[in-house]
Amino acid sequence: MFIRAAYLRASTDEQDANRARNELVQFSDSKNVRIASFYTETQSGTKIERPELGRLIIDSHPGDVLLIEKVDRLSRLPFEQWKVLKSKLVKANIHIVVVDQPMTHGILSGTEEHTMIAKVLTEFMIDLAAAMARDDYETRRKQQAQGIEKAKTLGKYLGRQPDHGLRQNIRLLLDEGKSWSQVQSLLKCSRSTIAKAAKLNELKTDESIL
Repeated sequence: MFIRAAYLRASTDEQDANRARNELVQFSDSKNVRIASFYTETQSGTKIERPELGRLIIDSHPGDVLLIEKVDRLSRLPFEQWKVLKSKLVKANIHIVVVDQPMTHGILSGTEEHTMIAKVLTEFMIDLAAAMARDDYETRRKQQAQGIEKAKTLGKYLGRQPDHGLRQNIRLLLDEGKSWSQVQSLLKCSRSTIAKAAKLNELKTDESIL
């Protein structure tokens, strides 16, 4: 048996969507199944329109397995929008297996009985987990907003700050002649972060010449 698709998602370019790839591979190896393909994208889980997820659904065949690390990789959507996305998955007859939801793993057993039981449990567990993921998202957003307002009141809010240490390390590696791919592999950062660091490096070089 094989898993048609493993879905990897990060919310921003500053995060690495491939961070969980090794975990998904290790999981599939432990279940003696293989992953046919990976679909990776940088999109917020609060957005229902995600190109790679849409392509995954189109590429899948009835009965195929979709593997994800956590339910929040699939959805942080409000309930009504989650129902729309869920209906697309149901219509495509895609089975969902979630690494951190053991009750969904029964689908990988291959037997019709286990598949039917796991499918019922999976639908219930994923609905619950999707609701919890959205609630967690809204709670953290509310706490973040409260923290920002408090910092503004105290005159301490500076906005989002760049990771200067990371960018310095990127510039050092680029100066050593490392390629972008090598830097990305060594520092586990996104190519957009490397681009920003490289541009800043060029500006500093120009200033030193002047």
